[in-house]
Amino acid sequence: MIFCNSNNFKNGLKIIFNKVPFNIEHVEFVKPGKGQTFIRTKIRNLINNRLLEKTLRSNENFELADIENIKISFLYKSEDTFYFMNLKNYDQISTKYNNIKNVLNWILQGEKYSGLVWNKNLISVIPKKFMNFKIYDFEKFSKNNVNSKNKLAILKNGIKICVPLFIKINDIIKIDTKNSKYVSRVKQ
Repeated sequence: MIFCNSNNFKNGLKIIFNKVPFNIEHVEFVKPGKGQTFIRTKIRNLINNRLLEKTLRSNENFELADIENIKISFLYKSEDTFYFMNLKNYDQISTKYNNIKNVLNWILQGEKYSGLVWNKNLISVIPKKFMNFKIYDFEKFSKNNVNSKNKLAILKNGIKICVPLFIKINDIIKIDTKNSKYVSRVKQ
């Protein structure tokens, strides 16, 4: 086990906090007029993706998390377990629904992703920032949105995305996976 003092915190450092791996996203060192220096930090739980704000004393020690970033490809799903292939050594690795529910819309068979492994378990799947999808159908217009400059497109995986009026069925569009928004039409 390797430990790190809170005085050495920096963005991107991965630590164990309450027996769970966290990623440090923001660090602010505060020196009050009187008293000991303390640290305000924002840390993201790598298992459930929740962000916590913590105030720590400047001399606290934390165990560094042994997190491995690997390239994986989605193979198949069985009940609430998702199976991926490690693209480096072709081993099969699995994870539960709860570890990937926040990116479930972007999990497609054969697609490549980044994965975070902790204690030999896949704890997180990270999709590409942008993904391309073919338009499968459109939601029907109602009388209330006739003057709208956008329409709702339905993708093959069932996701509904707001797109400009010039987009047609079978067009391929680029989507930002962070906010589920249309970016552009992809030339075919």
